[in-house]
Amino acid sequence: MFNPDLRTQLLIEDQTFTFAPHPVVPSLVWGQEGRHAIVFRVESGGESYALKVFRPVFRHPGLIEAADAISIYADLPGMRVCRQTVLTEDSHPDVVAQHEDLNFSMLMPWIEGETWFDFLQQRKRTTLDQSRVLAESMSWVLYALELNNLAHCDLSSGNVILEPSLKYVHLIDVEDLYTPHVAPPPFVPTGSIGYAHYAAAKTGQWGPVGDRFAGALLLAEMLGWAKPEIRKMCWGESYFDPKELQDPNSERYIVLRDMLRVYDPGFAETFEQVWRSANLERCPPLKTWYDLLDMLPREPVAEWAPIDPALLAEETPPPAYMSAGLPQSKSTATGPTQDAKPQRAGCRGCMDGCLQGCRQLVTTSLLGIALTGLGAALTIDAVSGWPLLSQLSALLF
Repeated sequence: MFNPDLRTQLLIEDQTFTFAPHPVVPSLVWGQEGRHAIVFRVESGGESYALKVFRPVFRHPGLIEAADAISIYADLPGMRVCRQTVLTEDSHPDVVAQHEDLNFSMLMPWIEGETWFDFLQQRKRTTLDQSRVLAESMSWVLYALELNNLAHCDLSSGNVILEPSLKYVHLIDVEDLYTPHVAPPPFVPTGSIGYAHYAAAKTGQWGPVGDRFAGALLLAEMLGWAKPEIRKMCWGESYFDPKELQDPNSERYIVLRDMLRVYDPGFAETFEQVWRSANLERCPPLKTWYDLLDMLPREPVAEWAPIDPALLAEETPPPAYMSAGLPQSKSTATGPTQDAKPQRAGCRGCMDGCLQGCRQLVTTSLLGIALTGLGAALTIDAVSGWPLLSQLSALLF
């Protein structure tokens, strides 16, 4: 596999790209290893980009067709990474001749922030109002996809990036995005650990309803995350242990469902429909979640939600891990305060205007992220936390 260092430079379309140092181990390049690829942070002209280098088995010509087809969706909420340039031996012969592992690699915008995985793994606290804003933003992104007959199809905690303000979310790893205008990928996604409907294991979930189950679980996690009991019960890279998914007697399910009822009974009812669904088609549309969130009062949640403030009190402080790629500030290290003013991620008026424009865009078209900590608690995950072991070994030994 491609193994650059801080001296490596790439010349791509008359731009020189250098590799950014890792924020925790500055002598290493910033690389995040996932199941399909390694994503490097590269820089050019003061801008940051993501260079995604796929493992050999996942390099195929379909990536070119997919990148061309999804480029028109880059202006949808949370979909900036759809602006992709695929490097091949035909389109960029010089750079591929120099580094053959860059054949079918992708250059795209770098999204600043932490993954939802980081929040789950580190039990990072959110307030009720922050939880609502995160869920609003997530529902906005997913509803925009659904309205345009699209689906991410591989949603998981590692594929959702939260901006530092916690106001907006972005989706990454969009290579398997469903659109009716491209052929299915060679490896049809069947869902990620902790977010996969049991029926998807047989049929796959590459289709217009591919996000209904995983999207609902992510929205429920975000809404429930303000409750310390839920953070404490979190399994790992997802709130649910994969073995208990869709078990009506699951303790985690019951606790989370009851927490959703605090916002509105409709959330618990919708989540129950998702949990008991026989297939993805029987899951409620993502618009249901968006509508429920849009109808909530605009005042701070604590002013209208029937919840005892004592239930939100921390018994012990959360682990003080360093976030992946973002130094922990004094304000985040001590935890947010519950009296912060609520901020709304989206509104019905601006959403309708945005989606109308997106709808017109689609119908007129012919095509239709590191090491999370170092020291006593080295956190490694399959999406955003694998260190580049060869370089780490060289550094330590």
